[in-house]
Formats: sequence, C-alpha cells, structure tokens
Amino acid sequence: MAALIQIRNNVEGVKVLLSGDSYSLGRGDGNDIVVNDDLASREHALLERVVVLGKPDEVRYIIRDLGSTNGTFVNHKQVSEQALNDGDVIRLGQTFLRFALHEQGDAAETKVIKKTIIPGVYITTEKK
Repeated sequence: MAALIQIRNNVEGVKVLLSGDSYSLGRGDGNDIVVNDDLASREHALLERVVVLGKPDEVRYIIRDLGSTNGTFVNHKQVSEQALNDGDVIRLGQTFLRFALHEQGDAAETKVIKKTIIPGVYITTEKK
C-alpha cells in the first residue's frame, strides 16, 4: 500500500497509509492530511490515485499544487502537477514527506536515517 511518511531532522516519523483515491493536503483543518506548518497554504495540494489507461491493475499517484503561496516541490523542483515515483520527497512549506509506493509495517513506526562515510549513502534503523 502507498504511504506518505513525514521526515523531520533526517528522521522518518508519522506514516499515513494511502488507501483512498484522493487526499487534500494543507494547513487548514478541513484537509485529509493536515500539515502543521505556517509556510504551507490552508489548501496547499491534492494527491490523487489514478488507474493507468489500459492497465486496470496498475496505479499512479499524482500531486497537484492548488495555487499555494510557497509552492509544492518534488525532489527540490517546484511543480504544478507531478506523477510520483517510489522514494520521491515532497515539500510543502518546511514540511517534507517521502512517498512510498509499497509501504509495509506499522503506521506508527519510526525510522532513523543516518549518514555513512560514503558520500550520498544513508542507512535506516527502525525505532519504536
């Protein structure tokens, strides 16, 4: 199942499993996923699950910016609409969310990301 996982200070925290077809993201209380971030707009972005044409068993997730003040970013690039790939990092304001296409495990689990001595290589350790 797909998921959004909050990243703060290189630590993966809150995990939201994506079982529905669409999710509104933003600072406002009426959103499906509320982002506690003053730099996020009240109605910041929309995440949608879409079935690939001609392949009913294959789905994609698309994020759309809803005219937010500070923009929506995927992998450090500002986007108005973007299909997401496994591992993409979304930024709304100062909030970072990793998109996982096939996430498993407990929705409350936390992972710690640590740098290795090899530049650009990181390891994760599970923490409950």
